[in-house]
Parts: sequence; structure tokens; C-alpha cells
Amino acid sequence: MTRNFFTFSLILAFFLFSNSSKAQFGIEVNYGLNGVMNPSITNFSHFGGGILYDFNESFGAKLDFGSDQFRSNGDFFNKETGVNVTRISLQATANISDLIDPTSLYSSFNLSAHAGGGYSFIKSTEYTNADNTANAIIGLTPKIKISQGLYFAIDTSVIINLSQHYGFDGQFTYQGYPNSITGIMYNVTGGIIYKFDEYY
Repeated sequence: MTRNFFTFSLILAFFLFSNSSKAQFGIEVNYGLNGVMNPSITNFSHFGGGILYDFNESFGAKLDFGSDQFRSNGDFFNKETGVNVTRISLQATANISDLIDPTSLYSSFNLSAHAGGGYSFIKSTEYTNADNTANAIIGLTPKIKISQGLYFAIDTSVIINLSQHYGFDGQFTYQGYPNSITGIMYNVTGGIIYKFDEYY
């Protein structure tokens, strides 16, 4: 499943990269906070990055990855346990500021939105097997322009892991029969975006 999704993403990215004279690509890296509500866990253990592709000033796409750790001192194992989550997602992006006011494109601040889906690999600290799940993601990214093509970005994202079999405390959700759950996590990160050959 991982290989098929990654191959499809590369083929799609190549197709997009080669079919627009006004297109532009870039890269992003970020680090910051991750968390879940059940159980309540908050850590500064998110690392992420991605390849960006703008069709025009308003719309684009990105192929990104994220790595998150969640640790909890739960009663079930009587020690610190949790999961490691590695995610890859293909997302659509939209420059909200430009859609509202095209002149804001030349401003030092703009707001973008992104949404999409992909694959998550979830590994418990207590079990040898792992989850291979689909994910859905949505988020907002305020950006401040530092110099031509270079931006400081703050991203807030919500990620939903579909049919997750391990809780964020590392416990297998088995209650007499296999029990899939929907795992919801969030990221609040700071990072750098660089756009090559920026055309405005």
C-alpha cells in the first residue's frame, strides 16, 4: 500500500510539474507541537516537510510527510508507552488571501488552506505489529514573507487516521474482538517555506 501510494504521488507530481508554464514549486520544513484529546497527550515532537507545487497564484498541491511521537504514563502498562506515527499525504492548497483580495498577493502576509489524504504507519511501543491506515488532513497556514521566495509559516492541522487499531497510549484496542477506532491528532508548527523562481 505504501509503495503504491508513493508511486502514484510521484507520477502525479511529475505530471503536474511538467504541464504549466506559470507553475512554481518549492519546499517546506517544520517542527512543533502535536497532540491528541483521548488520552490527553501533548508533545513537542513533530517533524515535517514537503514539496510544494503552485499551479497559479491561487491554487496548488503539495506532497508532504510528518513524523510524530506520542507518549503517556498510563495505568494499563504501568510505564510510559505510546505510538510513533509516520504520515505521507497528497494535498490541495489554496491561497485564501489571494481569493479574497488579489492585491494581497504582494503583501508580506497571506493565509493558505490545505486538505487531502494519504497513508499513515502507526507503531506501538509495546507490540511488534503496526497499523497501516489511510489518513485525511485539513489545515490553515499563515505565512509571513521574509525575503523573495522565503517565508516563515505557522501551520495548524488536524489529521484523522482511519481504522486505527492502536490507541495513542500504545494499547491495542481489543475487547474480545478486533476493534478499529478513528484516531484524531493535531499539529501546531512553525517552519520555513522556500519557493523557487517566485514569479511575483
